[in-house]
Formats: sequence, structure tokens, C-alpha cells
Amino acid sequence: MKPNKLLSFFLILFIVLAVFFLNMTFSGMISGTILMVIRIVLIVLFFIAYRLFHRKKQTQAENITFTLMVINLAFFIVSFFTVDLWNLNLESARGIALAKLSDSFFISLVLIVSFLIGGYKLKDIYLAKGRLSTGLIIGVFSFILMGLLALNNPEQPIESVFLTKNLVWILLFVFSNGFMEELLFRGIFLKQFNDFLKPVWSVILTAIVFAASHMQVTYAPDILIFVGIVLILGLIWGFLMHYTKSMIASMLFHAGADLMIIIPVYSSFGVNG
Repeated sequence: MKPNKLLSFFLILFIVLAVFFLNMTFSGMISGTILMVIRIVLIVLFFIAYRLFHRKKQTQAENITFTLMVINLAFFIVSFFTVDLWNLNLESARGIALAKLSDSFFISLVLIVSFLIGGYKLKDIYLAKGRLSTGLIIGVFSFILMGLLALNNPEQPIESVFLTKNLVWILLFVFSNGFMEELLFRGIFLKQFNDFLKPVWSVILTAIVFAASHMQVTYAPDILIFVGIVLILGLIWGFLMHYTKSMIASMLFHAGADLMIIIPVYSSFGVNG
């Protein structure tokens, strides 16, 4: 990579990491009021930058600042749709799944509508058929494989009664999360980065951000190993999305990988329907 491109890579990485650290990774450490103010300030700053780049016809920078503005807008809006608002019990499979569905729905809705209003097409954020057959084959196969691995974990056997009682909520959780995160971490970014960097570097950049944003999880016994696995998966899903020109394969693969997390979590914490 040329020195100027390398500098651009690290500059973009720093800015995007800062946005996700504030909105996701370390958001629990910031008071609600302060976090809302930060999000409003970031929305205004990125909007100003977006308009300036638009006037100067610097399309690459315009697209990236627009994307960052929309991310902050999505997290700002979703913050109003809380667990308390829906009166959900996070000690139940139903409550956890519906909370995830709420977050996924509103974040995804804001992202999609904002890009459409901004003049982008759905295919610009990988909401397209793309290489449909390839995407479906890879996605369905990987989802089934991950599901079988999750159900046949010798260290944590799953009882059939538990699975029957919670299956709907488990599937609702993993598909909601898989769609939202693939759209949020890759779908809205890859094309914007591909216009600025080579595709391989775009995939690496999004994978780093994706992995770093999962540093706050509490369900992994060794966070470094977990983040390393997430980084590798992020690379795979990024290449799949780039190759198939669609979110289908990576979303299904992602949902399958989430089965390996949510089933043991539900089981170990005794979460019931």
C-alpha cells in the first residue's frame, strides 16, 4: 500500500473505531444524558463535513462522512426504544430476543431509509440478490453447520425440552442480530471503502472495527481469543459479501455463528421462554 493510502487507512480506521467505541463498546460506561449529547454533536459534525465534501465534489470523503453521520443517527434514535419502553424481561428468552429485534429493526430501518433518502441504491449497501445461488448455498450450509456444532457441544449438552421451548426466540435473536450487524459493520461500509481503498483493505478495515466493537462482551471466558475469532469471522464475512455482492451469505453465516453463542448462554444461565 502506498504511504498516502496507508495514512488514509489508519485515519479512517481511527475515526470509525472512535464512532463504534462511543456508540457500542464503551457506551455502558457513559451516562445516558452525556451519551445522547455526544451522539447529537457527532451527527452535526459529520453532517457539516458531509455537506462540505459534497460542495467540493470530493465524493469519496462525502460518502464516508455520510455513513458515519447515519450510524450516529441510528444509535441516537434506537436509544429511545428501550427495554423499559417495551416492558421486556431480560431474564427470559422472549425478552432477550425481542430486545434484540427492537434494536435490529430500528437501527436497520434508520440506516436503510437514510441511504435511500441520500440518493443511494439498495445494492450500494449490499441489499441485493447478487450471486444468489452461491450466497444461498454458502449461507445455508454454514448456518446448518454452526447449528449442529452448537447443539452437539460435548462440554454443554442441550436438552431437547430446552431447545423446543426456546427455539423460536433463539432463531429470532440470531437472525435479527445477524442482519443488523452485517448491515452495520459491512453493508454500509464496504462500497464506500472500496471507492477509497482496494477491496482487500476495505475487508480488513471492517473486520478490525467489527472485532474491536466486541471487546465488551461478558459471555466469553477469554476475551482475547474471542476477539481473535471474531476478527477471522469478520474477514470471512467481508470477503463473502464482496464476492457475492450481497448480504445473504454473510448474514446466514453470521446467524449460524451466533447460535454457538446464544444457545450456550441461554442454557448456562437457565434462560427460559
